[in-house]
Amino acid sequence: MNCKSSSNQRFSLCMVMAIGFGIAASTPAIAEALPLTTRLLQIAHASSSIEGNWRLANISEDAAPTPMLFTEEMTADFSSDRLSGSGGCNRFMGGFKTQGNKLIIEPLASTFKACETPVMDQEARYLKALQGAKRYEVNDQGLQIFYQTTQGSGVLRFTAQITPQPVRALW
Repeated sequence: MNCKSSSNQRFSLCMVMAIGFGIAASTPAIAEALPLTTRLLQIAHASSSIEGNWRLANISEDAAPTPMLFTEEMTADFSSDRLSGSGGCNRFMGGFKTQGNKLIIEPLASTFKACETPVMDQEARYLKALQGAKRYEVNDQGLQIFYQTTQGSGVLRFTAQITPQPVRALW
């Protein structure tokens, strides 16, 4: 069918089809899924906000990455002025404040489960580093929190976690 036809019927049908294709392409359930890395980069570039769900990738102390134990994921969820997450064994929660890229994490509370000593030690380093936060950056690499503790300085590096969204109906 040629949309350049002068017939009002054909024009109307072409417009309905064009609008329909536009709606279908913009509907998440119908639109072609983007690769995960592309979606994560879009999220990182969309905002330099610390808010969101983050998974700890590594802890660097004095510029050297610390070997990470394979445990339950270590996470941080920054939402409004509240911080919560998992230290690998226990859940934690507390408040935070930002001013520009300056970051202050208020004292954290946590559950008190017992885990193996190496896991507990790693969790203690993570929580101490969080509470020593000085500033943060969000870029295409993810979130970096720069911290200072009595043991030294370092960087917590996080990758974005995509929170599952409810599936929308097609009709």
